[in-house]
Amino acid sequence: MNAPRLALRPLPGVPFVSVLLAVRNEERHICGALDAVRAQDWPRDRMEILVADGRSTDATRALVERVAARDPRVRLVDNPERFVAQGLNRALAASRGDVIVRVDGHCRIPAGYVRAGVQALRAQALACAGGPVRALGETPIARAIALAMSTPFGVGGATFRFSREECDVDHLPFGVWPREVFERLGGFDEALVRNQDAEFSDRLRRAGGRIRLLPEQVSDYWSRASLGGLWRQYHGYGFWKVRVIRKRGGWPSSPRHLVPAAFVLGVSGGVLAAAVTQAWALAFAVPALYAAFLALATVATWVTRGDGAAALLPLTLPVLHTAYGAGFLRALVIAQPLVSAAPAIAPRELESGRVAA
Repeated sequence: MNAPRLALRPLPGVPFVSVLLAVRNEERHICGALDAVRAQDWPRDRMEILVADGRSTDATRALVERVAARDPRVRLVDNPERFVAQGLNRALAASRGDVIVRVDGHCRIPAGYVRAGVQALRAQALACAGGPVRALGETPIARAIALAMSTPFGVGGATFRFSREECDVDHLPFGVWPREVFERLGGFDEALVRNQDAEFSDRLRRAGGRIRLLPEQVSDYWSRASLGGLWRQYHGYGFWKVRVIRKRGGWPSSPRHLVPAAFVLGVSGGVLAAAVTQAWALAFAVPALYAAFLALATVATWVTRGDGAAALLPLTLPVLHTAYGAGFLRALVIAQPLVSAAPAIAPRELESGRVAA
């Protein structure tokens, strides 16, 4: 990273914190997510919770309104566009905080998450701080999906998914940021259906900001419950990653983003070469190597995690890798307009450490 260090204003003594959730159809988990945020060991009069609902068709909206009736810190924000980036930006525009925290509707943050994040921002001059994610599943296949998303065998160098050491990282999903970074860099890119948070992290790091992983602040995240859901999720990640790469000049922030596409090309290229040459061994070369990889990943994960659901990794890992690779390759052949859609975020004036009316 050659960019100069991003210099930010000092935070007020007890900064006002805005916690943002962009949700849609989260009736199963939204109450637990809100309860975890409401239980933060942060002064009640110095925190607000904004839930941007994307026109949910289930009971999500009613549940949020019920919580808001009991807790004035909770506010419902309408998100008619329904997508995450638009929801986060609408919540940002409505927020008053000196510090911005992003939380998902299907995760639970620990009680000290806000305090630890603010302390890290202040002590280490960071642009973002936050904890790792512990993926969970409620059924054997969901646990196997969670394991696939929590190991380097599945997600490569996505450190926040498995590291338990404090370090600088390239991205955190549930960030704690000084509001100033949004005032300077704009909000989340509304042209992205997925990867809008990773794109913002990349924009932040390229501007010279540091992102710090706080290993003791582990958040629980409920993974997809089916292989079809996993396919759709990672196909979307791969597809929208191409736009992020194009936006940053045509080169990925990490080589790991290219590996799934290379795998899909290797398998399909081997089949094509075998069909042309009649040398059918070519069709099995890459799959044979991948089968050995799956065996290693299954045994290593079973031993280190002690979860019998690892036996299903030969199902979940190929879905994860193939979906991401297929989405990535599909995006390469579909023309996408390269237009920045990250709206400016208006600054908030501060007076004596309090948000001005």
